[in-house]
Amino acid sequence: MAGAEGSIAILRSMSAATIWEAAGKRGDMSPRIKPLFAEARVAGPAFTVKMFPGETLAAVRSVDAAPPGSVIVIDAGAAERGVSWGGTATFAASRKGIAGLVTNGTVRDLAEILECKFPVFATGTSLVAGLRGHPGWLDIPISIGEVVVHPGDFIVGDLDGVVVVPVAQLAEVAKRAVEQRDQEVEREKMLLRGATLMDVLRSG
Repeated sequence: MAGAEGSIAILRSMSAATIWEAAGKRGDMSPRIKPLFAEARVAGPAFTVKMFPGETLAAVRSVDAAPPGSVIVIDAGAAERGVSWGGTATFAASRKGIAGLVTNGTVRDLAEILECKFPVFATGTSLVAGLRGHPGWLDIPISIGEVVVHPGDFIVGDLDGVVVVPVAQLAEVAKRAVEQRDQEVEREKMLLRGATLMDVLRSG
């Protein structure tokens, strides 16, 4: 367990771009899914949700079901209208200690999201409230942003985007991420010593 916790701590400390490099340049979500404010950063295991476009009942259920520290990841069918998340869900999730939200749908009540400083990664905002007619599905494999996400996969999102690390690869990717960061630090040292950028890039 200590090993798993150590790997998670490493991944929490790394940028999404560094983790993507360490993961073999895989796991990046579509750049359409982006942070809704500059300070947004999210890291944690995925609690997955699938719902029909324009529905929100599954999102409501997910707030009650997701454990603290998890990242709710919603496949909303890439709906541009009929939001998948709003202010009340944000307030409840924030109070519960949920780490953040990632969705391929839109959200609303951005002012409340900003007030709570709740990390949200989405395709944008919309005024249109969703319906609550279908319960959707929780804790199943989903596809979002052109990436398959399984329950428990590790999610990291920052200003550059969102990356997914399969749970079975946490230790390997964490190890490579440390190596990747060490290389990045060494490159900066080379530049400070007067190396050209081309020389630095060739060394890597």
